[in-house]
Amino acid sequence: MKRFKWLPISLVVLCLAVVLLAGCGVSKSEYEALQNENATLTSDLASLQADYDALNADYQAASSELADIKAVYPPRDFSSVRELEDWLLSNDVSEKPVTLTAEAWYGRALEVQEDALAGGYVVSVDYDYTSETGKYLVVCVTIINGDIYYWDPETDEVYHEINLTNVE
Repeated sequence: MKRFKWLPISLVVLCLAVVLLAGCGVSKSEYEALQNENATLTSDLASLQADYDALNADYQAASSELADIKAVYPPRDFSSVRELEDWLLSNDVSEKPVTLTAEAWYGRALEVQEDALAGGYVVSVDYDYTSETGKYLVVCVTIINGDIYYWDPETDEVYHEINLTNVE
């Protein structure tokens, strides 16, 4: 009877050994192919993650730039004379040395116009030439509540145009 007791245990041990030696039915070449595929997919994942990180950085930069643009676009008129005067105080074009030519004076007015646009405001530039006197006049112009206001870009003293009706 002792012999029959060890026989089932021996058969179980023998079956386990055969199963373990067989490698669960996966050949070595299949195993190596799966390892290579895993390495390739891991490499692809790293590459895709790097691409994602670069695209996300580009998106963040574009999103920030868009927010900056939306802050000043579309440009608008000044809401009050006070807002215009405060803006002119913060703008340093009038603090530069006085110009000696009409072209340089006009250039200063264009600087004011550019600065205003960068700040989200509409400012126009105008010049007049009087042939009798040979003199130029260069001014910056803006609209506030339909009224025309103008100023010399070198002095920032604002004047209200009273001879024209409201601009529509």
